[in-house]
Order: sequence, then C-alpha cells, then structure tokens
Amino acid sequence: MPSRKLLTRRDFGKLAAGSALLTRSGSLFAATTAAAKPEKPLDIAEWSFFWVGVENATMPGGSSPVVSGKQMYVEYQIPAKVKHPYPIVLIHGGGGSGLDWMGTVDGRRGWSTLLLEEGYRVYIVDRPGHSRSPYHPDLHGGVPRAQTLESISSMFTPQRAKQPNPAPNAHLHNQWPGTGEIDTPELQQLVASQGGSFGNGRGLIKESQVVVWQRDAAELLDKIGPAVFMTHSAGGSFGFYALEARPKLVKGIVVVEGAGGAAFAGPNRWGLISLPVEYEPAIKDLSEIKTKMVDPTPEDAKLGIRPYVIQEEPAHQLKNWKDCPITFVTSEASFVLPVPGAVAYLKQAGVRADEIRLAEHGIHGNGHAMMLEKNNRQVLQPILDWLNKNVTIPNKSAIKQPKPAAKGAETASLKLADQGYHWVGLEMKKVDYGTILAGQMYYQYLIPQQVRHPVNVVLVHGGGGQGTHYFGRGDGEAGWAHYFAQAGYKTYIVDRPGHGRAPWFKDSLGDITPVLTYSTVTGDFQRGAQDPNRRWIGSADDKDPHIQQFQAGQNSAPVDNVAMHKFWAGRAAEMLDRIGPSIIVVHSAGGPFAWLAMNERPMLVKGIVDVEGAGATPFMQGAVYGLSELPLAYDPPITDPSQLATVDVSAANGNPAYKMQKDPARKLKNFIGIPIAYVTAERSGRHGAPVTAFLKQAGCDATDLSLKDKGILGNGHFMMLETNRAQVFDVLNAWIQTKVPASEAPHKRVGW
Repeated sequence: MPSRKLLTRRDFGKLAAGSALLTRSGSLFAATTAAAKPEKPLDIAEWSFFWVGVENATMPGGSSPVVSGKQMYVEYQIPAKVKHPYPIVLIHGGGGSGLDWMGTVDGRRGWSTLLLEEGYRVYIVDRPGHSRSPYHPDLHGGVPRAQTLESISSMFTPQRAKQPNPAPNAHLHNQWPGTGEIDTPELQQLVASQGGSFGNGRGLIKESQVVVWQRDAAELLDKIGPAVFMTHSAGGSFGFYALEARPKLVKGIVVVEGAGGAAFAGPNRWGLISLPVEYEPAIKDLSEIKTKMVDPTPEDAKLGIRPYVIQEEPAHQLKNWKDCPITFVTSEASFVLPVPGAVAYLKQAGVRADEIRLAEHGIHGNGHAMMLEKNNRQVLQPILDWLNKNVTIPNKSAIKQPKPAAKGAETASLKLADQGYHWVGLEMKKVDYGTILAGQMYYQYLIPQQVRHPVNVVLVHGGGGQGTHYFGRGDGEAGWAHYFAQAGYKTYIVDRPGHGRAPWFKDSLGDITPVLTYSTVTGDFQRGAQDPNRRWIGSADDKDPHIQQFQAGQNSAPVDNVAMHKFWAGRAAEMLDRIGPSIIVVHSAGGPFAWLAMNERPMLVKGIVDVEGAGATPFMQGAVYGLSELPLAYDPPITDPSQLATVDVSAANGNPAYKMQKDPARKLKNFIGIPIAYVTAERSGRHGAPVTAFLKQAGCDATDLSLKDKGILGNGHFMMLETNRAQVFDVLNAWIQTKVPASEAPHKRVGW
C-alpha cells in the first residue's frame, strides 16, 4: 500500500485555494503563520560527476564488450569559496548509497551539503554494485533479497530497544525523526534507497569487493589529488584500503561507526583490513606479528566493550599510515560500540588516532545513522572541530580557489536556494522474509536562488539510463539540468524504478534484461560518422573514454514493461502532487512517462518536451491505446482499445508508414490544452510527423520540433550529451517560453 494518499484533482484545487506552499523538499502543506527558518543559499562553482574503475569485459559467449561492474560513481560539488585544503570523500555503508550523506529522511540537508556550506569540496561515492554504480547479478553474483522494513527498523530506529538483547543504551535513542515503525514515512524514505550487493566472486567479477575498492580508491585519488575520507558502517574500512594504496594522498580518515573496528578480528588478518599492509620492520609472514589480549577499562566494560587485541611489544609500525590522522566516531544509543581497541592498535603502530564519542561532547540520543537524524548538524560539529585541528597545511593561502568562468561562458556552476532528494511510490509488499518496498522512484531537486519561471521542469531519462544523462558528460561539463536551473527553473531529475538510485530487486520488480553491451548504444553515437557537422566528439566505440563513461551508468531494465509503466503512472502522479505544476522532459524509452503523467494529472502537467521518445509511431509496439499499452482517457470514452478504429497512412516525405484514428477521431481528453513538442535530431533516424499528426487529430497542441528545421545539424539520439547540447537546450527553452510563458520576459542560459 502507498505510504501516503495521492491527491485528487479536487484535493489539489482545495490546497491551492488554501494558499498551499511548497516546502524546501518540494512537498505541499498548508500555510502557517510561523515562517520556516531559511536555509543558507548555496554558491556552487561546479557540480558534476564521473566514474572511476571503468574497465571492459566480455560475458561468457558474448561478442560485444560490457562494463565489468567494478566501476564506482562519484558525484561532486565545489563551493565558490573553498576554505579547506583538502576535499572530503564520503563513503556510504552496507546496502546504502551516497544518498546517506545527501539528505535526511525527513527532508533536511545532509552532511554533503553541510560540508559544502563549510567550504569543503565534496565527493560523494556510490560503491561498485550500489545505486548509480549499476548492479547486475551476472556481474556481481547472486540475486540479493530486498532490504525489509522490519530489519532496517530494528537496526536504525528507536524500535531497536524493543528487540531481543538490544544494545545497552538502545533505550536512549531519541534523535530518529519519528517512531521508526514500518509504516512511517521516515523509515520508508531510508529503506527506499537500500540496495546493491557485491557477490565476491559469484558472478563475472572474481576479485573480492575490497580489492575493487582499493583499486577504485587509488584511481579516484590519482584524479582528484589529496583528500580526506569519511566512511560509515560497512564501508568503514574503505579509507584504510585507500590509505595503504596511496599513503601520500590520504590526509585524514573519519570512521563513523565503521564495521570491523577490531584489530586482527574476523577478516582483518593484517590489522584493520584484510589485504596486505607494509609494516616496519618488514615482515615476510603474518606469523611474525605477535599479539596479546587487553581488557577494556571498567567504564568501557559497562558499555559492553569486550577485550581486544593489540601487538606485543616491540610493535611493528604501520609504514604507510603514520602520517594520516584517524578518528572513530560513535554515538550514544547505537548498536555499534566505541572502538578503543582500534585506537590502541593504531597508536601502538605509530598512527595518530583517537575517538569522538558523541556523548562526551554533550550530544545524546543518536543511533547508527546519525547523519540522517534530527540533530545531524550538531553531530557534525565535533567532526569539523577535529578536522580543523588535525588536518592542516603549512600555508592556508595556498588553498586553490575555483577559477571563475568567463562572462557568458559555459559553466557547471549553480546558485541554489536549496538542493536535495525525495522518494515517491513507497508501496509496501509482503514477501516470505518480511515487508519490502516495490517500485519506488527517486528524484533529485535543484531550487535556484532566483526562480524565474512559475512552473517546474522534470527531467526523465531514457532506456537503460539514469538521471545523469542530464548532467552533461561529466568532469565539469554542464548539461541540461545545469541549464534549466541556471535559467531559473526549479529542476527535478528522476531515476525511474529499477534505474540508477532506484534499486532493482527481483522480489519487487521481477527479472531484468541481460547486461547491456556497448553495441546497444554505439550505433546511435556513430550515426553520421562522416558528417562534418557530427556532434559527438569521440570515436563512439568501446575504446572511446566518453562512451565508456556513458556505458558505466547504463542499467539493465526490468523485463515487465507493462508493470513498469503502471509504476511510472502512479509515481509520476505522486511526484506532481508533491512538487506542483511542471513541464516534463522525457527521452527515448522514457517517452511514455510523459503520456502517463499527463493522463494521471492533467491539471499539473503544463507542457511536454518529448525528446525522441519511444512510441513515435502510434499503435506500434503494444501501444493499443495509441500512445500507451495502458488505458488513456478518450472523449467519447472507450471501454476497450478495439473501439479505437484506425486507418493506415503510407510512408511519404521520408516518414515511415503509421496508423491514425479513423475519422471522426476521439479526443485525448486529458491532453487537451497542454502544449507538446516532439523533438528530433538530424542524424538519429527518428521522425516526429507520425506522433504529432496523431496528437493533433486527437485535439492536442502538438509541435513537430525538428532541430534540422532550426538549422541545428549533425545531432544524434543523445543530443543532450553532444557538443552543441547548449544550443539544443536554447531551442527547447525558447519553445517552453513561448508555450508556457513565465510572468516576465523570456530567459536564456546565464553564466556565472
């Protein structure tokens, strides 16, 4: 069942009449006399992304290469005023993702934005096989179970105190925003993002995940330079693997309740990690490291801390760790206990190590996911104080500032009133191992400081993609998401169910297609290779680094297309109920999203920009209702698609043959009055005439928006990633400004 009731058209009208306002996170609520505390504006010099660890592989029996599954997604933001010498790399825990740092379960700013406010460059990681680093069972091994609401509730919320044998201080947990019961929205917002896995040799990947972590961490550091790592939970040791691989580039490590915090315990054969480390004096075999057991202090014993292991004296030193300050953060009411043993082991091995126990800093009531809780900014403060004290450079004037963009130049900068994310479609499903979520949809939002248009823009990706298709090609190159936000639109970027940050599980979404090969997309990029106007800059094959970055984010899609479209319809409706009137921009296989959204919420869809969306030939590929396999509202109404009589239209003027309604044609009841543009590129092989003719016949305001007719030549299907993507955006924006006018003069992209 959904976590919240969807608004009807009548409900929405009542809200609007009652002066409904949009919250910072984009939800609707009635106006009150108490003004919300304004957030600090965000001046971002650069917002972008990239993948590291991208390598090609071939599936057994395959011919075209795939990306191996070892790639790691990195999203980053650089403040306009950098105040600290080194960026912070944020590493999530267990089944989580970079979202653990990017917001809270009740819609407030997360640590990544709070660190940005403090003047840190921030790099947010999705570890391999997690979130925007796509998971596939053939690569990563096995078909994992979805995280259950019961299990996450019992670990991360005050409900843990009700479990058998709770942690000693579990009853003190009062900072979780809500009760933590399975039907509460805060818990569901957390569980919605839980996914991913790494099979450690059960799929195509034969290395253990920590081997992949270490290699990806080294590549990341080689790319961005010296950095501080902040890690959490099951990702806790990530920074240690990075440190051993690049000791000169890791300038500090903050371990927030990291798993495996006991030396020489479990898989930690080499101390705090399972891979070899360099000791001084050097050793040839681990048997040369002699250890002993140490009892905790009486105070620590009362917390449940057990005896721990350190070296016998004289202790071997950690050669590559000695110059890196390390701290361990623990909260008062978590199931993770303080780790004096890890600190003792590190100090004995010549490392600057200590602990931050939040209770000793007067910060009480937190659980394991402290960065998501009510006092997350308060929790961050002692960490900031520790960084200011321990991670320094001799001359702070040497801190490099971002170079300002030339006036009017292309830039990935943003001036935001706020940013964040939200989940819709939190539909609970009972399975034999508990209660899971099915079909949740993610959206990320950018709210400009100066909103220049009263209507939002929603960006929906195509086929095997995710929202990153609208971020540009990465590495600081701006994309359509930047352009819309820079032009003053409140901008929402979607990851559809089963794609990107919206996790796939078989128990929730059914089977998925095979691993996507390069051959599924290279044809679109290679089309018109001899054209002097060609807009793709590389070779467009599996050796092209830009294509490799593109393919690193491609997701295999759930097989059941009809089930997915039903999810799209419901999730689109819930999103629009939350964020208000919007223009929807769709691409490729995501094209039907627009028709379904418009059919569900015609009062909230103010325009459609369909960029070569699927279904351009009406009544084809199962679209029995003309544009959809799902029912659309017609006037006069129909009860069965067979009531839509059709006639054939012959191929002509370069357009393919297609079907139209037989006159007198029924009207698409919920599409009337909503302007629609179908956008086609010169070199893609797509045609807009059939779908726009069908729409016009059904009473719609439809435009066949051909880039060639606008004098824009050489583009392919992925025009939002090509060299003239800004010029293409200007065409789309001009159409929007004409068809969905703002309250003031039209706007163009602006550079800051």
